[in-house]
Amino acid sequence: MKKRGDSWPVGRTVAFASGVAVLDFATSGGLGVYAKFSFEYHMIAHMIIGMLAPIGLVLGAPITLALRALPKGRTPDERGVRGMLIAFLHSRYSILLTNPLTALALFDGSLFVLYFTNLFGDLMQSHAGHLFMNIHFLLTGFLFFHVIIGIDPNPRKIPHIVRIVMLFAAMSIHAFFAISLLATTTLIDQGYYGSLKTPWLGDLLADQHAAGAIAWGMGEIPIIFALIATFIQWMRDDSREAKRIDRNEARLAAMGEPDELAQYNNYLSQLQRRDQREGQL
Repeated sequence: MKKRGDSWPVGRTVAFASGVAVLDFATSGGLGVYAKFSFEYHMIAHMIIGMLAPIGLVLGAPITLALRALPKGRTPDERGVRGMLIAFLHSRYSILLTNPLTALALFDGSLFVLYFTNLFGDLMQSHAGHLFMNIHFLLTGFLFFHVIIGIDPNPRKIPHIVRIVMLFAAMSIHAFFAISLLATTTLIDQGYYGSLKTPWLGDLLADQHAAGAIAWGMGEIPIIFALIATFIQWMRDDSREAKRIDRNEARLAAMGEPDELAQYNNYLSQLQRRDQREGQL
């Protein structure tokens, strides 16, 4: 990009770096260590990996950066990595994944599948299982927020009102999950945390309920951030559309061509005057 003279917005770099930083803290810092011994800390890490870090990564527009930076194939018949990425973005799999219902189901629906079945306890038994959970949280969070506030190319043009409905739906489902976890009367980890012999932890059920409270409290904050970002993007899109219409009208006026919008407004005014005259008769 530098050789071509292209630039990259500093804000996107900062956003992506912030996402990587909080992801590193949740997985490799002290929080990542305690998450293996306490359900409460596990849930904090989950909220960061699945909801906070993806927002920064999505706003960093990594796919757009890859499309600009990756080289084309050496020959017309060679796709190269960039061509393969473009092909995937236009594939039916990409269209399926970016369906709002698919993104919402993977983002929130998987919470119930993971925590209210034996899957959670099974995955916590091994490092590979724990790593799988972290990757799942990150990818489903990235997909969801890409659909909602993503800057990168999307095979679907999703109206802003649909995005807002999705966010409120996600907020409601997430709150229901947290309340369900708070209401549990038995441990759902299949004895994993109890087997670690951590006397400092105390009551394991209280620790599980604390995880539910954290899921409720921390889970709402990223959704609110996404709502604010969605409204800002909506206003910016409307402003760009208004400027585009103004430029088109100015171009038509300069060419001496009729303004279709003005003609339509004049037509509506004539209809209104006619209705008023008929009402006076």
